[in-house]
Amino acid sequence: MLHRKGMAGFAACAALACAGVVNGQTADTDSALHPYYLQATQPASEPASAPASAPATPPKPLMGLLEKTPVGTFLDNANTTVGGYIDAGFTFSDKHAPGNVITGRVFDSRNEHIVLDQLDFSVDRPVDYGKAAQNHTIDIGGHVDFILGWDSGLIHSSGIFDSPAVAGVASGFYGGRADPENQFDMTQAYIDFALPVGSGLRVRVGKFVTLLGYEVINPTGNPFYSHSYMFGFAIPFTQTGVIGEYKFNDDWLLDAGITRGWNQSTKDNNGDPDLLAGVTYTPQESDFLKKWKFILNLSEGPQATHDNGDWWTVFDFQAVYTATDKLTLALNIDYGDAPHAAGPAGTAQWYGVAGYGAYVLNDYFTLNGRAEWYGDNKGFTLGAAGNQNVYEFTVGVAIKPFPSDAIGQNFVIRPELRVDYSDKKFLNSGTDHQQATIGVDAYFIF
Repeated sequence: MLHRKGMAGFAACAALACAGVVNGQTADTDSALHPYYLQATQPASEPASAPASAPATPPKPLMGLLEKTPVGTFLDNANTTVGGYIDAGFTFSDKHAPGNVITGRVFDSRNEHIVLDQLDFSVDRPVDYGKAAQNHTIDIGGHVDFILGWDSGLIHSSGIFDSPAVAGVASGFYGGRADPENQFDMTQAYIDFALPVGSGLRVRVGKFVTLLGYEVINPTGNPFYSHSYMFGFAIPFTQTGVIGEYKFNDDWLLDAGITRGWNQSTKDNNGDPDLLAGVTYTPQESDFLKKWKFILNLSEGPQATHDNGDWWTVFDFQAVYTATDKLTLALNIDYGDAPHAAGPAGTAQWYGVAGYGAYVLNDYFTLNGRAEWYGDNKGFTLGAAGNQNVYEFTVGVAIKPFPSDAIGQNFVIRPELRVDYSDKKFLNSGTDHQQATIGVDAYFIF
C-alpha cells in the first residue's frame, strides 16, 4: 500500500492545478471509471457585499466562541472564518440487504447501522471580485475542507488519501471503500484570486467540488439524507484544476476552466485535461422572472483510465423556481455519453431527470419531496447488465427543534421514506425490482 502524507497532498494541490493539468502523471491500473464515487458543491460565486441596511448574520457557534478571544479578532481582521458540521444517520431497508449494503445508494448504503457520515472542519476566506474590480485591487482568498467519516471512502480523488475505489488507483492511502469504515479526506483545497478585469474576474486554483448537479457532498446543503441516482452515478464529486468565473451583469455568469478529470488530483488516470464550464442565468427583467435561476454545465474530456481518446460528454441542467418565501421547486436534468465505455458494444449513455419540492410549514418543519428517473444505457454507470431504468420517490421533513436558539438553530433532524423501483432485477443485490427504506440523519453546524 502506497501511503501518503495528507498535508503533502494538500500543499501540492494548488501547484499541480497549474502544472499538472498539462503534464498529468498517469496512474498505474486500468480500473473502470464508473462514476461510483462521485460529487458536493459550493455556490458558483461569492455574493456581493450585503447592503448596509441588511441585518448582520449571527456567527456560527465556533466563530461565536472564538470571537471572544484574540484568535477571533485575528480571524475577523483577516476576513476568515473557521467552522464545520457533524452528520450521522441510520437507514433501514425492507429487504434483507446482503452484507447489509443497500443497492443503488451512494452515502447511505449501510443497512441497520448507525453511521458517522461526515465530521467536517473548514477554513474559508471569500473574495469579492466585484469589489476588487471597482477598487482596481487584487484580493486573494481560498477554502479548505477536511472531513472524517463513512462518506469519505467514496469521494477520494486520485493521489490524495485515495484508495482502490478511485479510478486508476491500484493501491493508495487506504485499502478500500470500507477499510477502515471512517476515513479522512481533504474534500476541497483551493486558492481564489479576485482580479480587476472588467466587472470582476475570479480565478480558482486547486481542488474543488464539481459545478455539476443539484445535490452536493455537504449534507447541510441537501433536502434529504439519501441522494439521487444522478448525484451518485452521473457526475463527478470533485475536480482539480483552474477555473475562472466572470459576472457579465446581474443576469449572466460564466464559469470555464480545465481540470485533471473526474476525481483526479495529484495523479491523473490518463494524463490529459478536460473542460469544465457553466453558465448561470438569473433573469432580472420582472418580479416573476426574478424568481427563477437557470444553470447549464458541461464536462468534456477523457475520463477513462489509460484512454485519452475516450472523451466523455456530460450536460447538466438545473432550474430553480422560488415561488414564495415558503415554496421552492427545482428540476435537474443530466445526460452523459462515453464513446468507448461499453467496449465492443460501443457508446454508452446515461441520463436522468429529478424534480424537487420544498415547503416551509413554519420555523420548525420543512416538507421535502423528490421524484427521479435515471436511465443507464448498457448498464455502464450502475454496473448492471444491459439497458436499465430506475425510479425513486422520496418524501421527508427537515426538523429544527430549536429554531429560535442562537446555537440550537444549527441542529436539524431529517427523517425520510424512500421507494425505489427498477425495470430489471437490480435492487437488493440484483434480486429484486423494488425496495423501500426509512432513513434519518441529524446534523449540527458549528
